[in-house]
Amino acid sequence: SNPANAFSSIPPNEPTSKNSPEMATVKVNTKNVAYRALNMDVMGEMVPVAMWFAINDENEERPPISSSKYSHRISVRRIGELLAQWDFIPRFASKDYQLKPTLANVFDGSNVPVPSSGPVVLFAHGYLGSRFDLSHIAEALAQEGFVCLSAEYPESLAASYNAKEGIDRATITNQLLSDLTNSWGVTNPTSFGIVGHSLGTGTAISTGDNSWARVCLAGFPRRPSTGKAITQNALYISSMNDGAVSPGRFGGASAVPSEFYLLEESKIPHPIPSKSMLLVDRVDAPNHISFLTDGVNDAMIDLLSPLLPVAQALKIPVLDFDKYQISRDSEATARFVIPLVKQYLKEQMKI
Repeated sequence: SNPANAFSSIPPNEPTSKNSPEMATVKVNTKNVAYRALNMDVMGEMVPVAMWFAINDENEERPPISSSKYSHRISVRRIGELLAQWDFIPRFASKDYQLKPTLANVFDGSNVPVPSSGPVVLFAHGYLGSRFDLSHIAEALAQEGFVCLSAEYPESLAASYNAKEGIDRATITNQLLSDLTNSWGVTNPTSFGIVGHSLGTGTAISTGDNSWARVCLAGFPRRPSTGKAITQNALYISSMNDGAVSPGRFGGASAVPSEFYLLEESKIPHPIPSKSMLLVDRVDAPNHISFLTDGVNDAMIDLLSPLLPVAQALKIPVLDFDKYQISRDSEATARFVIPLVKQYLKEQMKI
């Protein structure tokens, strides 16, 4: 039988967004993406990891595969603990969501072979983030041949495992890199990159050696504690409208270290310099969580909107959730962020 028949029912690759016609000028990559939900043992706790990779459907027969959904959870208890140090919210105060991928052609990768070799990109979510926060970027990179992995860190709002002394971001990332080659089949990674958001930008800067490519969303190329310039090569994408990690706190564009090239949205160079920053400064600039995929943000709005007035009355920080309720600009933000991240990582990782 014809191996192509196994994929004859796969729909064309188009974003599921109602705004997709605005993307028609971009050359669309139609490669199908596999998603796999993994777990790894870190000091006796099972830490969830999301994995995306391209489906090589040209040389192998396999049965038809089903579309994928992301099993996402928001724990109100964890949010209360981390933002307000509340410990009285019951454990069952959480809600589960089945999130749709951004692309229409993301499929269950449980039985799809993982590439044994290729470029690998890790994703590091922020404070009260989740492993699906940047799934829209991971899907787009997977289409380009990157193997993408996103672990749940202890500060996640999903609270999938018990916070425990010794389980930190570095421990989880090191275990992920070990399992990647020893358990999950990527025996020959050709290069490494990492994309971090907010608190995850610190993870991005501290992970790997000088050969790693780094992308930092909603961060600033100076150390928060000392103000010293970041020395690693990295692409920073930040916004003057970010109320949680404000570039204005550092001094805005004038405080960007001289070794970082300041990009302009309207003319992105080829190649992008290895130390670069795009600082978005316009009326409709993104807020702190505009960089996340819309499905994650919609779930937060669904569950947390009724609690927003309480949080504001108690002066609990809401990480721009209040701004996003009005702007709803995840898709608009992705339209300039994803091409920039793709270009930078392909150039730096020599794809």
